[in-house]
Amino acid sequence: MKTFKTILCIAAALMLGGCSDFLDREPISEVVDEFYWTSQEDAEAAVSGTYGLLRTSLANHSAYYAYGDIAGTNTFSAYIYEDPDWAQIGEFRLDYSVPASDPNRPMKQLRNYQLFYRTINQCNRAMKKIDAMDDALFEEGMKERLIGELYFLRGYSYFTMYRIWGEVPVVTVSPDDLMNVAYAPRAPLNEVAALIYGDLEEALQRLPWSYDNASDFTIRASKGIVFATIAHMAAWDKDYTKCVIACDSILESPLYALESVAKLKDIYENNSKELIFQLYFNTRSEAPAESSDITYTTVFFLDILASPYLTNIFNNKEQANKQLNETLLKNTFSDTLDVRLTTLFGTATGGKMICTKYTDIQEVGGTQIYITNNYVVFRLADIMLLKAEALTAQGKGSSTAISLLNQVRTRAGLPDFNGSTSLQRAILDERFRELFLEGHRFFDLVRYYYITGSSLFNNITESDMARGKHYWPLDPDLFSGNDVIRQTSFWQGKI
Repeated sequence: MKTFKTILCIAAALMLGGCSDFLDREPISEVVDEFYWTSQEDAEAAVSGTYGLLRTSLANHSAYYAYGDIAGTNTFSAYIYEDPDWAQIGEFRLDYSVPASDPNRPMKQLRNYQLFYRTINQCNRAMKKIDAMDDALFEEGMKERLIGELYFLRGYSYFTMYRIWGEVPVVTVSPDDLMNVAYAPRAPLNEVAALIYGDLEEALQRLPWSYDNASDFTIRASKGIVFATIAHMAAWDKDYTKCVIACDSILESPLYALESVAKLKDIYENNSKELIFQLYFNTRSEAPAESSDITYTTVFFLDILASPYLTNIFNNKEQANKQLNETLLKNTFSDTLDVRLTTLFGTATGGKMICTKYTDIQEVGGTQIYITNNYVVFRLADIMLLKAEALTAQGKGSSTAISLLNQVRTRAGLPDFNGSTSLQRAILDERFRELFLEGHRFFDLVRYYYITGSSLFNNITESDMARGKHYWPLDPDLFSGNDVIRQTSFWQGKI
């Protein structure tokens, strides 16, 4: 891969931090290999560094939310004082031309998968090195557990790219000579899927349900996190039986529970039994700050907030940079007594609606702020609704699907589903209300098209979907000197 030629030090630019000793460890870079891999601590540092690389890839230009909440979803109606790329991404005009001389633009960065391959290369390298280490260097079971975490991190990285680009290069070994590694072509969808399922199954065999250190729960790979990834992967691939089985593995676990209605905000403040997996940013060194010299060039949480939910550092910022589509919100939150609407939304000084899920703001020296909310990736309500969706797609289990749907509605203070719309549409709308700005909307809409044949996207028709428009194009920069990579099918000749 091209990234292997251009990136020698895997994590030199990343300062790690976290809520546990594990996440406080520094990563091991390629240039110091000869001095490492002699202790369990070295192996833990390598795995810790891999989590950091995954966070970097999903925080860069707010990638997690750009792919999941912005692109083509009609979630935002305006982008104030922002790069023009965002309006194009919101309209899913991904062929928007950006000069090669401006490589840091959001459109160019988000069409480029190189950061994900940094994570994958670290996984491949660490797997090889740790596997070769003497078992006697590790506490009982620790070696297998660390390798299991690497399998998950690689599988999750490929799962993310699989939903964004579809066919991607499959790279499962770390080359010894980074400067002269051969390019790899994009692999067919079935090969990428096989790798993802294989990695996740390998992770399941090695990982625990929970950790002795409670602070590692939800931020380090576990069986619950792997099952949640399998459930979403299977739903994306229309393997609804596999999806239901994975969902049940979580729903039957005593480790997770729906949060009480009085504590909904706890979900976003890192303290809830409803959480399954979150990307942890709760340190000054790693949290997405107002300004950064690492890779957080666009900070999603700050872009969606305004006064009075920001400190005076922003001089009474009256409107958010990314403004919510209030028409869509009011139509979908049709019941004004919905607890999620009254608890997780507010009004900016300038009068516009804003989402207040992510308002855990810290001030540094009176000159800079950072937001310590995590990225909530998977939680129990998501899995309940995903199972309901899968059962409905199978055309069976409607009573179970309705029961799951109603449990989520009941917590929100809504009456039971009354059949006024199709069950599949009711589940989709409930996922919008429940998981708003949690990185799911784009992928929910794709699955809804798969099941119903109807596209609810902004600027993506049913005909476009049939031709694969929902897969992102590759940025032209990736083709420089590379004659084996081809453009995503729908976007060939357009970019």
